[in-house]
Parts: sequence; structure tokens; C-alpha cells
Amino acid sequence: MMQSRLILPIATVTLLSAMTLSPVSAQFGGFFGGPKVETIGTADLSRLLQQQQQVEAKSEERGTNSPQSSFVVVDVRSEAEVKVSVIPGAITKAQYEKNRRQYQGRTVIPYCTVGGRSTAYAKQLAKAGVKVKNYQGSILKWVGAGLPLVTLDGQSTNRVHTYSDRYRIPAKYEQVTE
Repeated sequence: MMQSRLILPIATVTLLSAMTLSPVSAQFGGFFGGPKVETIGTADLSRLLQQQQQVEAKSEERGTNSPQSSFVVVDVRSEAEVKVSVIPGAITKAQYEKNRRQYQGRTVIPYCTVGGRSTAYAKQLAKAGVKVKNYQGSILKWVGAGLPLVTLDGQSTNRVHTYSDRYRIPAKYEQVTE
């Protein structure tokens, strides 16, 4: 008798738990679930970008078209953040989304400020069948390694949008939070 009285409350709690988890999952874009996504670290990303720059420079010297890179770096931060600076060679999420077919077959490497938004986006892409590697640590790791930044028009800058002043960056950079 006691056992049958417990089944209904346990079933109700289980059902309610399932119902309350779905909005959380939706809010975080699959951050806590979904496909497992490979990551790429700062040294490897920097190396890939340097190799691509060398290929492009050699092609320019020869007067030939550069071969298409095997990857595309995508900044998934807000418009206000990317207006301050991006990692050299990166495109915005809006540019990627608008021209998705152009990047088909390449590995997409998203990044943001610390990795939360890029992880969610990477999982979304992986679920859609896109080859993806999330840049672990994102732009804060990039500037932590003292690497260069550029504006969207390719000009060198030391400004970096950190979203919040709680993040500490090296003194050679100017922190922007607005």
C-alpha cells in the first residue's frame, strides 16, 4: 500500500523536472547538452592563421589567387563587440550566416569573449552537420597570449571589448566594456 502511494508523487516530480529543464536548455542554446564539439587552443589557432597569411602572401607575390583555406574563424559576439576588434582573419557571425554556402566544407571555428556563446553556436552547427571546432577560451585567451587584434576593416588595434570589467587583460590592451 505504501509503495503505490509513492509512485504517483515520484512520477509527478519526474514529469515536472523534465518540463522545467526544457526552457533552461532552450535559453542556453544546448550549452548543457547536444553534440560533443572538438576544441582548438590558442597556439593551434594562431598557427593556422599564420600559415594562411603566409599562403596568401606567397600567392600575392606570384600574382595568383590564394587557395581556399580549410577553415573559417567566426566571431559570434554582438555587433557592438566586433566593432571594437576581432581576431585577424575572422568574420562576423552575420557574415558567415549570410554567406554560409561560400564556407561549406570548411571547419568553422567560432569564438566569443570567454567561450559560452561560441560553445552554444558550435553545438548548433555540429547538430546541423557542419564540421566545427570551438576556440577554447576565446578572445580573452587570445589577448592573454599577447596576440594581435584588428578592426573589421583590417586596421591593427589594441582595443578589446571584454563585455564586463570583471575580466582582466594585459596592460598592452585597452579594455572596452560599453
